[in-house]
Amino acid sequence: MLDDLVLQILRRSGCLFVLVILTTLIGLRYVSLFRRNKLNYTTLGSKLGRRIVLQSIAMATFAGRVAAQAIDYPKAQTVKILLPFAAGSASDTTARFMAEELQKSLGGNFVVDNRPGANGLIGTEQGAKSIPNGYTLIMTSSSTHSLAPFLYKKVPYDPVKDFIHIGNCIDLPFVLAVKSDFPANNFQEFIDYARKNPDKLAYGYGTPSSQLGAQLLGSMAGIQTLGVSYKSHPAAVTDLISGQTQFMILDISAALSQIKAGRLRALAVTSTKRLSFMAEVPSIAESGYPEYQYSAWIGMAAPVGTPKTIIEKLSAAIQKQLSMPEVNQRFSAQNIPIAINTQQEQENFVKSNLEVWRKRFKEWKIEPQ
Repeated sequence: MLDDLVLQILRRSGCLFVLVILTTLIGLRYVSLFRRNKLNYTTLGSKLGRRIVLQSIAMATFAGRVAAQAIDYPKAQTVKILLPFAAGSASDTTARFMAEELQKSLGGNFVVDNRPGANGLIGTEQGAKSIPNGYTLIMTSSSTHSLAPFLYKKVPYDPVKDFIHIGNCIDLPFVLAVKSDFPANNFQEFIDYARKNPDKLAYGYGTPSSQLGAQLLGSMAGIQTLGVSYKSHPAAVTDLISGQTQFMILDISAALSQIKAGRLRALAVTSTKRLSFMAEVPSIAESGYPEYQYSAWIGMAAPVGTPKTIIEKLSAAIQKQLSMPEVNQRFSAQNIPIAINTQQEQENFVKSNLEVWRKRFKEWKIEPQ
């Protein structure tokens, strides 16, 4: 019983206090055994006494080793950043930028490990079940940690309880895009066309955020469309360009190159106001739907139980690197806006955002699939 308690403390506590807690627990173990007459000054030298002392020394040694690892983190070891989506999206760009910036700040070797599938659920579950030693981190997002619990009946992780949310990185608006030869030149023409052709327009999505963006538009505008799920965001974009689907709500960074190349046409953005680098494209809000405001956040987390000292190191490094002008310029060049949160702010944000979407899903009567 007491051993289990010690293991729980080692798993969930910050390492700075582990040795003090262990010392207290060791003392309580002796007091308990003395009171139950299972230990006296004679038995202290017996096998039982020696076993207790050896166990206590082993626990203290283990705790000291964990504390030392946290202080030296990450040394020259590899830190894996799990990304539950495929390459080619804003989340992938953000993960790779963050891996490079954390390596500059902390040393070690930070690498991105793409684990796409099931709209982000597979990779996120793997992250939640990883060993909580600081050498596996997870890119989190509104898709996996705000929307998934309400879009799907079975989500194999708890967005709050299974993670320590370290910080936020970006907040990204979306764009409503169609193939360049689609028979609608602006947002209102698109809505009119969709109303005249119910259930004939299909949208692809590779993330829950993209899926919900299209569902919200359909609900607010009163249009009936068909959703097609893809394993990844880039695959959905490819089918949009080829004409397999007719429209998509996708993140700006993934759409912009295709829009500039003339393969896609932007009809509206999901931010409340127009974007400076796409000033000619109106927002959905200004086009007759003022309540439509939609963006995606992307942050970083670790599996619950990761030592507090490591979390604090990572949080400080994220804030420091994202505050640098040259890093801001690097993200801006990809049209990705930085949005920084402290560790506590991010924890609170994830919890409050879940409640916001819980109410919205209930209000909009969107049922999980």
